[in-house]
Formats: sequence, structure tokens, C-alpha cells
Amino acid sequence: MSPTPYPFFVISKKDTPEQIILRTKMLIRLYLKDKNQFIAEAVVDHINAILSLPKFIVDIQQRCALRRLAAHWRCLAWIESEEM
Repeated sequence: MSPTPYPFFVISKKDTPEQIILRTKMLIRLYLKDKNQFIAEAVVDHINAILSLPKFIVDIQQRCALRRLAAHWRCLAWIESEEM
């Protein structure tokens, strides 16, 4: 399987935070139907893109929760890579 089988895996500099959040939700739903490493890694990339926008999320607790969520998805990607 290609590392970017779906066009919305790529994050552009022109993407708004709302677009990134929407794509993250879509990727999570896609992962529920097709559990694979590349989708989980894309979720991590999208969460990190959201975190890279310092003025978008100013609440430190919400930022910490997103970091934990990214770590969780990184573990899922690792588990899926071991199964391949």
C-alpha cells in the first residue's frame, strides 16, 4: 500500500485549522474501517499540525490532551506496522 493512498493525507500550508480538524476526524473514521499504519501516522501528523499553531489552542490542558492523543495514535501506527 502506498504511504499516501488518499489525497487528504497531505497537509498544506494553506489549510486552515478547521480544515485540519475536519480531515483528522475523517482519518479517524477511515481508520475504524481500515486499520493500517499509514492512516494512524496521518492522524499523528494532523494532530501535530494542529499543535504547531500556537494561537489556535491556548489552553494548556487541551494542548496536553492533544499530545497524549498523538502519542496514542503513534502507538497504534507502531502496532499496525508490526502486524504487516
